[in-house]
Amino acid sequence: MMKFEGKTAIVIGGETGIGRASAVALAAGGAKVTVAGILDDKGEETVAAIKKNGGDANFVHLDVRQADRVKEIVQCANSTQGGHDIMVYSAGVFDNMVGCLDTSESLWNHIMDINLKGCFLSNKAALETMVPRGWGRIINIGSVASFNASADGFPYTVSKHAMIGLTKHIARRYGKTGVTVNCVCPGVIETDIVANTKAIIGNDVPPLNKETFTGGGWEKWVPVGRQGNVDEVADLVLYLAGSTGYITGQAHVIDGGWLTA
Repeated sequence: MMKFEGKTAIVIGGETGIGRASAVALAAGGAKVTVAGILDDKGEETVAAIKKNGGDANFVHLDVRQADRVKEIVQCANSTQGGHDIMVYSAGVFDNMVGCLDTSESLWNHIMDINLKGCFLSNKAALETMVPRGWGRIINIGSVASFNASADGFPYTVSKHAMIGLTKHIARRYGKTGVTVNCVCPGVIETDIVANTKAIIGNDVPPLNKETFTGGGWEKWVPVGRQGNVDEVADLVLYLAGSTGYITGQAHVIDGGWLTA
């Protein structure tokens, strides 16, 4: 278990899934954790679970499409040093495997605003406090869709490809500051992203293409023969959050071997 006593962390999109598991793991390691997201009930559930196990956490409502609010929350004086030591960007919505011809402009905007623009805003806000302090850890949650055009739908794939470029550029530009920036790229993980997407963007997301998603889909691509679980991804997030500082600008794939194909 990594030790994070004296550190503060913010997990954006920490209400469910990979974000929740990451928040729980960071708190178990001793970090003071802010869970930030748009699903209030689920966010409070995450905080309650952390506190039940003796951790220190709070929930704040955050819509990552609101730039001023992102900056306010990411730079919140939750730490005596100002801002947070660790920032995990796990906010994201899914496109239900839609193709380019079936992607509406409104769906494209939703996916880009939450998956990519929110990531940019959060990374920038974190850097503004981490760089002057000379230390920080940023972990962005990408996907195998960051590499593979057949893994997911059109706007989701584009947003996740772009997230790697965002991560690499920040890492290269600010590598000498003591801040590391990495991207964790999970494969098929058991989460509630489909239901959460519906709750966040409503009817702009089309019905799930179940044939693509399940019928001969991931089962034939994942060598280990199963979906991953959120705790496995959180272990990688935890490692990067506690790294010595020589791992940066990388896309760390955790996909059960999918990309060996």
